[in-house]
Amino acid sequence: MNFEKSESHIAIENLSRQIFRGQVDDDYQKQWDLKRADSASDYDRALWSVLAEAGLLGVSVGEAWGGSAMGFVEMTAVLEAQGAVLAPVPLWSSLVAAAAIETFGSSQQCDQLLPAYVQGQSHFALALANTRQVSTISVVQGGLQGQCYDVPWAADASVVLPFNEADGTCSLYLLSADSKNLKLDRQMASNGEAHYRMILEGVPLGEANILGQRGQGEGIIEWINQRAYTALAALQLGVLEEALSRTAEYTGERKQFKKPIAAFQAVSHRAANAYIDREALRTCIWQAAWNLSDGQDATAEARTAKWWACEAGHRIAHTAQHLHGGIGADLEYPIHRYFLWAKQLEFTLGGAQEQLASLGSQLAQQNHLGAKI
Repeated sequence: MNFEKSESHIAIENLSRQIFRGQVDDDYQKQWDLKRADSASDYDRALWSVLAEAGLLGVSVGEAWGGSAMGFVEMTAVLEAQGAVLAPVPLWSSLVAAAAIETFGSSQQCDQLLPAYVQGQSHFALALANTRQVSTISVVQGGLQGQCYDVPWAADASVVLPFNEADGTCSLYLLSADSKNLKLDRQMASNGEAHYRMILEGVPLGEANILGQRGQGEGIIEWINQRAYTALAALQLGVLEEALSRTAEYTGERKQFKKPIAAFQAVSHRAANAYIDREALRTCIWQAAWNLSDGQDATAEARTAKWWACEAGHRIAHTAQHLHGGIGADLEYPIHRYFLWAKQLEFTLGGAQEQLASLGSQLAQQNHLGAKI
């Protein structure tokens, strides 16, 4: 593995930071909270259009559909920049879903879905499975029946990707959010994201709605999960990096006994531990992202990155809030938003124990994974 950043990686990283920090700040977050309460908006469509104009939505989409055809490593740079400012856009799910559609979809599906997404006219939603996110979808008389819980960004999505498992087979579908007999029950996550309970009451199903081959969805879901875990970890890295940076600035300015509180060992040691956690997370993300960009399997690496996102997210979020003292408990103070985002990302698609259980199962089933002793 090469830890040196390529020119394209550096260019995407700088562009992403410039756009996100130029568009989103603490005042923006306050205004967005009011706008979301008044209009029930799920995400900032104006910001989504800005990202499209800059080419960031299509960073990993092929040139045939208007993208830049870069790798997963560059994709993580965009997500890290988003996390640093807590931008309310459905980026991680859309990037991963777009990659899945391009890899497994038919030419007709790609032509129909990818150009509009790259141009910022649509977004994608993922309905993935884990022990927290129960899916009870089945095919009845040629239509989809059942429910899928906790689906982020489902409203107005050009396609939602749910799946069903029956008779020992698994299929993955492409469904429009406004499909006939599909209903969405809006719920709010702890960080303000809109999540949905998706209710399917005989949604019409045809070959054009199936991603890949019918009954071969299990491999596609694992492919998507590896990228989703790594994408969420990259988003978490951006959140934690900014939270720790703000904490360092605050503890360097806040004084007790005529000294900055950062000079006290109790504070500096805890901040140092948070720094180590953050860099461990970064290393795991680069390992997983490099494997994925290189076309290699990242079964263990992606789950390890997500586990670190959970553990580091929990520890650093609490450290940042605690080292801010009393003001850290203020619900309107910016650091609290970072705490909420870190906790939400910690549990999205499975918390630390779920990741460990999944990783252990994979290690037991696949002898080539893990270190040889």
